[in-house]
Amino acid sequence: MRKKVIHVFLAISLFLGISSNVYSDKPIKIGILIPIEHAALRDIVAGFEKVVKEAFPNNVIFNVQSAQGDLKLQKNIIDLFVGQNFDMIVPIGTSATQMTLSQVKEIPIVSLAAMYPETERQKRVPRNITGVLDEISSQKKLQFIRGILPDAKTITLIYHIANEKTHQEVIELQASAKEMGITLQTIVIHNLPDLETAGHAVAPDSKAIFILKDHLIASGIRILIPIAKSRGIPLITSDEGTVKEGATFALGVQERMIGEEGAALAVKVLKGSPIQDLPMQDMQDLTIFYNPAACKAVHMNIKILQEYTSQHQYQLAERSN
Repeated sequence: MRKKVIHVFLAISLFLGISSNVYSDKPIKIGILIPIEHAALRDIVAGFEKVVKEAFPNNVIFNVQSAQGDLKLQKNIIDLFVGQNFDMIVPIGTSATQMTLSQVKEIPIVSLAAMYPETERQKRVPRNITGVLDEISSQKKLQFIRGILPDAKTITLIYHIANEKTHQEVIELQASAKEMGITLQTIVIHNLPDLETAGHAVAPDSKAIFILKDHLIASGIRILIPIAKSRGIPLITSDEGTVKEGATFALGVQERMIGEEGAALAVKVLKGSPIQDLPMQDMQDLTIFYNPAACKAVHMNIKILQEYTSQHQYQLAERSN
């Protein structure tokens, strides 16, 4: 009778998306999937690990795997986490989250920095996912660029069209640019080696190179940095990590905070809260990150960033490589 009760209890736990490790002394195993190596993703991982370790000292094992931009490898990593009965899977980014959702039906998923809104989560059966969103609207991004570079008539967007999210964001940016009277030159890349060619295809009258929160391009940001510098125009990005590596400035959220807020959700799940009752969380506090050396190289006056920060009640943070 006792065994039957335990089996029923574990079955209910799996249905609710709760790890059975909550009820045992076995170490908690968390698989973290990053789609490709770059600084911003590692900062997210560091924030996540810090908070979870504080909640479960000496009782948690992290397995951080990078797919290195390879979708087949990414699928194999997810299969590994599932096959080894991990208690939780933490995909970072939209493509990693979408693939994890397609392969994982019972293990709790805590998604970080992906475009997976609450409306989509509500449709999922079972609802074994929660997470943290960090999206900034296309209009807000362009308003930021216009505020910092008021005389910019042409801006170059370089992007990797890897999924529907990127495609939709580019459409929205084109519409917003048209409303603001900005010519948006778009350059598509298919793989990392294309970045060198893309950089040299920037229009002569372009006043800035802009990239989205695009993991592939962020991983190759050092290719674009000298190109922007040689043109004397800022390289504007969408995350903190690329600014640390030498991009000029960005409007975004602090990467460690994404990890920390996601970890707070993970801890709730691991301590017994039903995951289906934990909605996706939006990051609200925006920060303008700037690299002082990169700003100086393109004659960017930091006072302009300071004034814009004050006007919009953002935070301003220096990041140096």
